[in-house]
Amino acid sequence: MVQLLCSDKVYEKLKQELSKYQIEIEQDSDWVLVEKGYDLPEGKLSVVFDAMDYMNVIKLLVSGIREGTHYMDTLTGLTENKFVVFEPRDVVYLEAGPDGLMAFTKSGRYSIKETLQYYETLWAPKGFIRINKSQLVNLLHVKEIIPWFNSRYVLRMDNNAELEVSKMFSKKLRNTLNI
Repeated sequence: MVQLLCSDKVYEKLKQELSKYQIEIEQDSDWVLVEKGYDLPEGKLSVVFDAMDYMNVIKLLVSGIREGTHYMDTLTGLTENKFVVFEPRDVVYLEAGPDGLMAFTKSGRYSIKETLQYYETLWAPKGFIRINKSQLVNLLHVKEIIPWFNSRYVLRMDNNAELEVSKMFSKKLRNTLNI
């Protein structure tokens, strides 16, 4: 349970994201998420966040709640009318496209459920990072990072895929990898 002190727009976004993780919003909660600019409540544990970074609050909550549990230790993908169970560490990258969300491993391509944003939030602590609007990569499978035009990069993955890091996500990649 968590209380929210924020604008209506951010409230709706947080409410939607929190519901995915079965986190309830309650006015009586001892935990409060407070958007910058709102007054801190007395006697309650508060997390202050910038409206633009509301997803970081979700990541913080989810990683804390899921810590020590075995939530999402496996993933089920569909390929050639068969279901295959594999672990997140086997995923080289995820890609959202016209056929839905696909998980790419060294051995194949699998259709999976949920959204890219869902896995971005859940798997950030496992070393996954967003590189553009439709791809999330597992940094453990990056073989080479090639500087590209306009402050962008190309990632050569260990399954031989080459993925372009957009300019918007390049800074986050540089900060994450200290390059």
